Amino acid sequence: MKHCIVATFLAFAALTFGSLPARSQASTNDFGTWASVQLVKSFGAPYLMARLEHRSYQNVTGTECWFAMAGGGYNFTKWLKGDLSYEYWQIPSAGKITQHKGVLSLTQTLGQGNLSFALREKYEFAWCPEAKSISNTLRIRLRGQYKIPQSVFTPYLMYELFGSFDGKGWVRSLHYAGTDIALGKGNFLDIFYLYHLYGTDGPNGSSHVLGVGYTFVF
Repeated sequence: MKHCIVATFLAFAALTFGSLPARSQASTNDFGTWASVQLVKSFGAPYLMARLEHRSYQNVTGTECWFAMAGGGYNFTKWLKGDLSYEYWQIPSAGKITQHKGVLSLTQTLGQGNLSFALREKYEFAWCPEAKSISNTLRIRLRGQYKIPQSVFTPYLMYELFGSFDGKGWVRSLHYAGTDIALGKGNFLDIFYLYHLYGTDGPNGSSHVLGVGYTFVF
């Protein structure tokens, strides 16, 4: 499984980085925040989940978008899980449009001691009623994290690539540095910095994001 995780990510990276648009390297920068709350109900192997997230932009003066998610999944093994979800998006930054997304994802995790790596492959089908448009996106995310012994902190580095099935090639990428903080049984806080690099359809060349997320597992 280790070779599968590495090979899949490197193959996708090679295909997408070969078509990085010039605009993504030389446009304006922005600053924003991402804030989220997520609930996960476990039934052993199966689970249900819900999420609400708000994202600001234009130096935290406006709402870029917000979305609500609901779905469920299944832990097939200790290292493989999959889930299916629906997301409702409101996107004021793109002219107050809405999006309806169907999302399918698989996550493979490899761990040794306090160190672990996870590869998530996510397919998104999005419908925009205002534009009467459909988009298909593949997202591949690699996350490496280390649980500090006798500590509530689990720092991580994470990298995610977005590729289009609709002929647009590379769409954008996310570059994270952060830490999970255990607040108690089933309670987790995620604090991170994110560098967001856009493709030619992005509102800016890039943006800097400070994020905080709360997750409750019960």
